[in-house]
Amino acid sequence: MRFLMPLILLATAAALFMLYTDPAYQNTKTLAVEGASYDEALDTSQELRKLRDELIARRNTFGQEDLQKLQRMIPDNVDNIRLIIEINGIAARHGLTLKDVKLGTISDSVQARSPLAVGASGDQVGSVTLGFTVAASYDEFLMFLQDVEHSLRLLDIEDLSFTAATPPADNDYHFSVRTYWLH
Repeated sequence: MRFLMPLILLATAAALFMLYTDPAYQNTKTLAVEGASYDEALDTSQELRKLRDELIARRNTFGQEDLQKLQRMIPDNVDNIRLIIEINGIAARHGLTLKDVKLGTISDSVQARSPLAVGASGDQVGSVTLGFTVAASYDEFLMFLQDVEHSLRLLDIEDLSFTAATPPADNDYHFSVRTYWLH
C-alpha cells in the first residue's frame, strides 16, 4: 500500500498534466503570440494616426486657392465635361472652337491602369485620351498650344497632326491629348 499510493498519485499527476495542464499551456502560448500581434497592430495604428495628424496639419497650412489649383491639376475623379470645357475655354480666348471632339479610352481597369502608384495605399493614377480638331492660323495655333502648355491641368499631347489649307483658310490641327486623375 505504501508503494501503491505514490504510484497512483504520480499516475494521476502525469494524466492531469497531459490531459489538462499541457493543452492549457499550449493555448496560453498561442494566445500570447496573438496578443503580441494585436499589440503590434495597435502600435502601427498609433503611428498611422500620428502620421495622419501631421499630414492634416500640413494640409491645413495650404491656402484654399492652392488646394483648388491642386484639384485642377490632378482631380480625384475623371471629369470629361470639365476637361472639354477647359480646353474649349483656352481655344475661345484665341477665337477658336473645338471640332470633332472624341473621348478616347479611359484606363480604369486593373490591367490597363498606369504603373504609377500614389501613396502607401498603392492607389493608381487613371488616364483618359481626348481627341479634337482646331482650325487656326499658324500664329493662333502657337498661342493656343502655349496656353495649353501653361494650363494647370496635366495634359500630355500624344498625337498632333495638321491638314494644310490654302490661304486665307485656316489649317486644321488634330490633337490627341491624355489627362490623368487619382483613383
